[in-house]
Amino acid sequence: MRIKYEVSAGGLVLRPRETTYDALLIGRGTPRVWTLPKGHVEARESNEQAALREVREETGCWAELLTRLNEISYWFYVGKSKHKKSVTFYLMRYLSGDTANHDHEVDEARWFDIMAARRALKYVNEKRLVDLGLEYLAANPEVFPEIPILARTAEQKTS
Repeated sequence: MRIKYEVSAGGLVLRPRETTYDALLIGRGTPRVWTLPKGHVEARESNEQAALREVREETGCWAELLTRLNEISYWFYVGKSKHKKSVTFYLMRYLSGDTANHDHEVDEARWFDIMAARRALKYVNEKRLVDLGLEYLAANPEVFPEIPILARTAEQKTS
């Protein structure tokens, strides 16, 4: 059996809102399958560059990298070929842009309250990325000084 190896990158994009965060997800199909934006790393492109490019293309929004969250690897089949895909995800801060400007590869890009985003995500591994992102932010409150520390702590205890 032929095995094809794929390398992708993507991001959990957050923006501060009052005492919480909004997360940017992409949706495909009917009913909607919500995931984090991600895509292939192209030739002569770093994982970081690919993650930022894919976020911009799939969501219509610009972001900046905050930290590497984790790598997710999984297997799948296309016809008679077995694929192993590795995706490196980054925590990102929203800078600008409009979700209406997403590309043709997605049906919808939308902001969700962070906990609603976690619930909406299809894959358990991506839900865990939200947890890792919140853990990072709790340990690094200077990243989003707009969010009061007490509100952050309370939010994590209720999740």
